[in-house]
Amino acid sequence: MNKRLNKVLIFSDNHGDILSMNRIIEAEWPFDVLIHCGDAQCSLDLVLKHRAEFRLLAVSGNCDFRSAFPEERISQVGDHTVLVVHGHHHFVNYDTDVLTGSGMRNHADIVCFGHTHIPLIREEKGVLLINPGSLTRSRRYDRIGTYIVLHTGGQNDRNVVLKDTDGNVLDI
Repeated sequence: MNKRLNKVLIFSDNHGDILSMNRIIEAEWPFDVLIHCGDAQCSLDLVLKHRAEFRLLAVSGNCDFRSAFPEERISQVGDHTVLVVHGHHHFVNYDTDVLTGSGMRNHADIVCFGHTHIPLIREEKGVLLINPGSLTRSRRYDRIGTYIVLHTGGQNDRNVVLKDTDGNVLDI
């Protein structure tokens, strides 16, 4: 059992804004894993100067044309199985039923997704759903960009914090 605390930075939908990503990466450093839920619309190589020091779990979104990233990733983060998708193939603009089902079929206890530009932290049927919103085009919080910091330890040890691009903690 992995008792080590993992810090995970979760982004989505930055739509080419490299400066915001770099600023947040520097402010939140150090962390163990960077999850990007798609619609980066830029080469993530441009923002990953610490790349050798953390794991990258990234997927392509509906605006990531010619992306080298897959549409879906499943990975272990500490004691957690994490499914990462963009969400457009899971109909997340309507509800999270398909997304929750996909998490359950893949034995994931955490599902990270984007697409809606609306932050979400909610547990459904034993699956923790996390949407960090959008770094640049948020549809909440007066259009201020948002991201998530997830701290994980053991199976039931998870702390999810929504922040704006200035690092302020937000209520969801």
